[in-house]
Amino acid sequence: MKTRHILISSLFMALAGSAMAQNAPTNGNAVGAAPTAPMSSASTASPSAVPSNDPFVQKRQADSDAKAEYKAQKKAAKQEYKSDKKAARAQLKQEKKESTAERNAALAATPDKSDKTP
Repeated sequence: MKTRHILISSLFMALAGSAMAQNAPTNGNAVGAAPTAPMSSASTASPSAVPSNDPFVQKRQADSDAKAEYKAQKKAAKQEYKSDKKAARAQLKQEKKESTAERNAALAATPDKSDKTP
């Protein structure tokens, strides 16, 4: 039983060591240090720029492109809705101001019809 524990723990340590070795920097930088060479522009390109023959990858890219297009359309529609709403609000405010001014002018022009004779 002890040998099994020792064997399992040593196997675990070996696997952990190999996993750490795979993540080691290859350009000689210390762990945590900033890389000296800038990233190439090919690595920062969008993944949809590289065509693939795999149908699952093609579908995923098509779905991603469709989602991006939908979001752009939705954003544009929302902006249009907001601008229309703002214009309608301004128009309603102006109409209210005009009607209030007309009502006040009409009230000021009519004589008071109260018969308060003693």
